[in-house]
Amino acid sequence: MKRIKGLGLGLGVVISGIILVALISGFGNKEAEVVPSIKNVTTVTASAATLTTEVEYASILKPVQEVTVSSKIAGRVATVQVEAGDRVEKGQVLFTLDSGDLQAQLQQQQANLEVSQANLAKTAGSAYDQQVLQAEQTVENKQITYEDAKKKYDLNQQLYANGVIAKLTLDDFQKQYASAEVDLKTAQDNLKLLKEKSGPDSVSVASAQVNQAAAGVNYASEQLKNTVITAPISGIVSGQNVEEGEIISGSTAALTIIDTDTMMVEISVPDKVVAKIEKGEIISLKMNALENKLVEGVVDYISPNADSKSKAYTIKILLNTTDDLKSGMFARVFLPEAVKENVLTVPNEAIKIENSVSVVYLVAEGSVKKVQVTTGLANDRFTEIIDGLKAGDEIITEGQIFLNEGEKVNVVSGQ
Repeated sequence: MKRIKGLGLGLGVVISGIILVALISGFGNKEAEVVPSIKNVTTVTASAATLTTEVEYASILKPVQEVTVSSKIAGRVATVQVEAGDRVEKGQVLFTLDSGDLQAQLQQQQANLEVSQANLAKTAGSAYDQQVLQAEQTVENKQITYEDAKKKYDLNQQLYANGVIAKLTLDDFQKQYASAEVDLKTAQDNLKLLKEKSGPDSVSVASAQVNQAAAGVNYASEQLKNTVITAPISGIVSGQNVEEGEIISGSTAALTIIDTDTMMVEISVPDKVVAKIEKGEIISLKMNALENKLVEGVVDYISPNADSKSKAYTIKILLNTTDDLKSGMFARVFLPEAVKENVLTVPNEAIKIENSVSVVYLVAEGSVKKVQVTTGLANDRFTEIIDGLKAGDEIITEGQIFLNEGEKVNVVSGQ
């Protein structure tokens, strides 16, 4: 009994193992059920719009007005009252020249005028010997002026020969020397005439001396005014080439002032582009130095004639200056090249090239449909669809990779 009972127990274990192996084997061979996944896609609606293409031109920001300031006369710089970067107003003093010699010349010319006026008064109503005395004094004064002018001219001849001063400066001293020589000769001739002849002619000579002396005063006054150099325009000092104590001439570009209130870009365009531009039109520009910041300018000038060599037309665009816009910055100017109105457009990313054919994937009744399209005008965002789509079609813009015709999709966003 015991043997039979043990045998039954062993058989039961074996049978149970066979059943378990069979069950495991059965589950392993049975194919698992696969639930198909539905891909997510992003869509937009094909619609009619105005499509504009642009052409890009490179240019540099520069001020509308830039003035180089120079002295009218040669001299030693006494003071410099501004420096590069300063803002100045029109008429503000920029720098001055040493005026000592010119002040002395003015005083001398004023003295000559007083002597000439007194001489005229005496000649017209006093004794002849007094007229002669005044004429002799005039000769003496003219002699002093002549010798001073000759000395300066000789000195500046040497400076010019050594390359210290410009020819224009030497010419100024030569003119002063020549004028002084003429004045002395006139005074000497007047004295000689007075001694040889008295009467009404002496009055005329004295009157001419007054006029000559008055002209000398005016000239000396103007030269003295030229020692103070002022700003011709309001703006920013962009360049400085003058220091206190140095000798400058009229050819020295001492300072540069730019009007920073308005900046300008200038470009050259062909006839097919200039025909689409109008004065006063708003134009977009991007500034490379400002991370492609978009700014707007206004067309201020369009050349009426093409350049004889390049056959291009010049366009000037003005833009109001802001704190971050600086002269010399690189700008990209965008001008309209072609415009089409009321055309069917889709985003560029919706169009795929397959086997050299443009195709678009769209959603129709929840399923994917691939259609071949004919494209037209395009810019950096949109493309014209000439054939293959109609307004209102739901176009897939994202997720169309690995899609199959007729496949069910889930639209997660759209327009």
